[in-house]
Amino acid sequence: MNKEDLNNQIKSKEKIKIIKLYSYTIPKLEKYELKKGRILKIKDKIILIDIGFKYDCILSKKEFQILKITPIINELIDVIVEKLDYKGKCFLSYIKANKIKSWHRVNDAYIRNELVSFLVLSRTKGGLIVSLYNIECFLPGSQIEYKKVTNFDYYVGKILIGKIVKINTTTKNIVVSHKRIIEKQKIKIKALIISNLNKGIIVEGVVKNITNYGGFVDLGCSLDGLCHISDISWKRIKHPVEKINLGERRNFLILSVDRPRKRVQLGIKQMIIDNWKSVIKKILVYGKIIKGKIKFFLNFGILVEIYPCFEGLLHKKEEFKFHYKIYPKKMFQIGNAINILILGSKLKHKKIYFSFKII
Repeated sequence: MNKEDLNNQIKSKEKIKIIKLYSYTIPKLEKYELKKGRILKIKDKIILIDIGFKYDCILSKKEFQILKITPIINELIDVIVEKLDYKGKCFLSYIKANKIKSWHRVNDAYIRNELVSFLVLSRTKGGLIVSLYNIECFLPGSQIEYKKVTNFDYYVGKILIGKIVKINTTTKNIVVSHKRIIEKQKIKIKALIISNLNKGIIVEGVVKNITNYGGFVDLGCSLDGLCHISDISWKRIKHPVEKINLGERRNFLILSVDRPRKRVQLGIKQMIIDNWKSVIKKILVYGKIIKGKIKFFLNFGILVEIYPCFEGLLHKKEEFKFHYKIYPKKMFQIGNAINILILGSKLKHKKIYFSFKII
């Protein structure tokens, strides 16, 4: 081997060594790898990006046009390796990089159970389409509000706060909820409200439902109270609708509070108890004969009204001494006036007792 060949061999080995050392300084790229890149040059259709690769990488300028963003020289942006061709050219995507970042943010928020805000884009069958970190998600109609929602169009364009309730990584579907936030807020406020409620306090409420045994009253923040039919009026009524109306806003007296079960018993007639006492004192004279009007026939007697909204019981054993075999309905009708004798009363229970037999 001559001297020239030897020098060439040494140079070749040194060159290989230098190439190996240089190759260690160049990062190995993998497809769909997220990188931080610096904008080097902006051309008509492409943008050259430096991500530390041996060549400048290529990014389509269309992606910025779609997002309506103006690229700036030397600006640092997040990109993803979309393609590596056989010539060593590297093609990048800015949009896909943002989507991956958004998915990371969504997953982190879901794992940490964080509050998120989303923009309502449009309505769809059964709910709403919302944008969360630029990803379209589904907000079911049942998860919008605590109460049933019928007008979905009202929410389009609004920003709502909620939580991510489900992520399907296979289909890339995300389900969010606004209702869960409302429920948690209402539970806290409900607990605060009920802790401040005590027997004897007058509260304002709205009659939200009426049944044959009473009315359910909305006291706010999904806290309901029941006003039983027996607590609506001193006067006997067949149905609550005789005294209260659906949607009516009025005052109620708290009769009892069951905090563990979150139940509130309400009353209306108890707010006129002083008036009841004053009237009874005027008319209640034991042994006095007064006129009364038959209001109802009961199995155990007759209910007689002696004053507007004030009724007493004429028990069947006190009805007729000389016509004990005759049923009262055959002798009288509702609305008939009769003379009765006051036997006594139980003011504590708001009861008056009459007799007819000794008249």
